[in-house]
Amino acid sequence: QVSGGVQLLDTDDILYLETRDRLLHYHTATDTWSVRGSLLKAERIWLHHFARCNQCYLVNLRHVRGVQDDLVQVGEERLERLEISRRQRTAFLAALAAYVGAL
Repeated sequence: QVSGGVQLLDTDDILYLETRDRLLHYHTATDTWSVRGSLLKAERIWLHHFARCNQCYLVNLRHVRGVQDDLVQVGEERLERLEISRRQRTAFLAALAAYVGAL
């Protein structure tokens, strides 16, 4: 649900989700949709091909283009660099390796 209605998004189009200012922001290549919600709830729904890189971001592993130092590069034309926290690093890299290995 977005203000004034409902916006349907294909999960493959979502680059990553971000929690900020008590809102959940769905980032796509063309737009950002903001709704009230929790990252934990979204993580439970899309666990199979999304992974947390830190407490603020849930990344669609399909759109990861690389990892350099403590940053994950996400997207195509609009390349985003998201911080990988020390706490999430091992689990995130394991999820990414499992995802790439399953392709």
